[in-house]
Amino acid sequence: MKLLNRYIFLIVLLFSKVSFAQSFITKVSATTIGKNDVLQIEYEANDVTMEQFVLPHFNKWTVVSGPNLSSSTMKAGKVIKQQIVYSVIVKPNAVGSLMVAGATALINNKPQRSNPVAIQVKSVAHITGSQLPAQARSRSLFDPFTLEDEVPATQYLKKGEKAIDKIKNNIVIRLEVNKRSCYVGEPILATYKLCTRLRSKSKVIKQPQFNGCTVVELTGEDQDQHVEKINGVPYNVFVIRKVQLMPLEAGKLVLPQTSVENRVSFYNADKISYRDLYYEPPQVPVEEQLVTLQNKPETIEVKSLPAIPSVSNTDFSGAIGNFDAAIAIKENNITTNTTNHLLFVIEGEGNIQQVKAPVIKWPNGIEVFETTEQTDEDKSGFPAKFKKTFSFPFIANNKGTYTFPPVQFTYFDPNANRYVTKATRAFTLPVKWGKKTFFQSSNASNDTWGFKERLYILLGGGLVAVLIGLIWFNGKQKPRTQAAPPPIITQEEKREENVKHDSSEFLFAIRALQPDNDSSFFYKQLSKNLCSYINSKFGIEIEQLPLYIEQHPELAAPLQQMQELSDDCSLGMYTPVFTIEQAMQHRLEAIEVLNKLENL
Repeated sequence: MKLLNRYIFLIVLLFSKVSFAQSFITKVSATTIGKNDVLQIEYEANDVTMEQFVLPHFNKWTVVSGPNLSSSTMKAGKVIKQQIVYSVIVKPNAVGSLMVAGATALINNKPQRSNPVAIQVKSVAHITGSQLPAQARSRSLFDPFTLEDEVPATQYLKKGEKAIDKIKNNIVIRLEVNKRSCYVGEPILATYKLCTRLRSKSKVIKQPQFNGCTVVELTGEDQDQHVEKINGVPYNVFVIRKVQLMPLEAGKLVLPQTSVENRVSFYNADKISYRDLYYEPPQVPVEEQLVTLQNKPETIEVKSLPAIPSVSNTDFSGAIGNFDAAIAIKENNITTNTTNHLLFVIEGEGNIQQVKAPVIKWPNGIEVFETTEQTDEDKSGFPAKFKKTFSFPFIANNKGTYTFPPVQFTYFDPNANRYVTKATRAFTLPVKWGKKTFFQSSNASNDTWGFKERLYILLGGGLVAVLIGLIWFNGKQKPRTQAAPPPIITQEEKREENVKHDSSEFLFAIRALQPDNDSSFFYKQLSKNLCSYINSKFGIEIEQLPLYIEQHPELAAPLQQMQELSDDCSLGMYTPVFTIEQAMQHRLEAIEVLNKLENL
């Protein structure tokens, strides 16, 4: 029965990972903030149906505003992508490591919880870069106007005047774009505004949904309520939505309408003197109108990118805008048999959503693993600023100096109407000898001496095994002496042994694991080493991690990663769901999380 329950758990875990991976996630505006800063939390669902959304309890946080709902639909050819985002802005009530809990919802008719995020709250008032989101600063559509302190004169009805006409003449929903022609992938700015000269209760009842483009929500100080002149007449302006759009295909891109419901009260001024209007404005309206207004749609002509010049020696990266590229090594001292990281960083303004990892000519004797990437955004202005970092994990097998040639990066500059190629500097990488492991990985075609060396070791090991077998066979007929009982280890000695642990043995054991067609054995060994490390480091079993994380929030991030790795191991031990490349990535993640825990 226990075995049946275990298989049922593994099947549920498998389906949850396949169906919901990266489909319902928690995003935050910053992971480190000051005690007086605010934090924007977004619960994002991609390409799924979401119902019965429930916010978590924000323990040790105060909700400033929200939740706000936004949704978008992007269509590229026959591919349709949908996104639903609930956002909320909170302020910390304490300093230290605070958790942002995940929200719950029905995702594709199945209950699901988004991931938690650990936030570090410093004791200083503000942290540089942790900008106050515009949603927290800006006023709602119900706030008092800046044009008049009292009821606007336009809301007094004189004889013969109609309320509906006054609404149409004094409330306008506008859609403003910075250009009406662009290239595929070129960022364009679209701003939806409520412009009014009347005091009203207004609310957005229909947000625009964008098809055929990627959407970036912009936040900035210019989204606060302000006064603008339209045809020489001042209006109170509220920004409904400000987005950066990046078209995915050539043709006509139609920007849709937004709908705003306005409830406006009007007063009868026929029998009231101007003095009464100034000192005693009327309190009871004579007429109230509820009107829904929309903006006029806009059409953007989207042009295909020009042909890449035949003289170009590099591939187009997919970036559109203006960018710089740099390359660096994350670690300072490089030794053999240790995991290092080469970083390729792209930074600038524009569109890097479709940027591909660059082609790097690796020197002989270096083993490269699966690339990871991270994108940082600054959405306070237009065009949005992006920084994309590609991390290439690698291991050098031999001591020496490795030479890396320049890496080229080609993007399209729409302002200059041309392709631009930039190259990083060439550099050399000195590598020192590190600790050797028996099962040392290598590129067989590029490390012939290392292959021979290991072959000799394997042959020597085989001869030793034969000799041991002969000795065992000859001694089999001799009477066996009773083995001495193992020494009794007290609980105090066990605790001391757990404290005095050596992480290097676990790192080397995990490093020596080689994924092959028998993924079950690989994940059993990986799980065994992770469990042994947790027991050695913290004196607990792997099943006690959730409780330990609650008690030690400062270790939440790496321990949560360890918990996810343990779940992957449980899945990989009994189901062939992971490829060899994914198993190698799990091995690399295990080494990295052990290093993180040792450095804390």
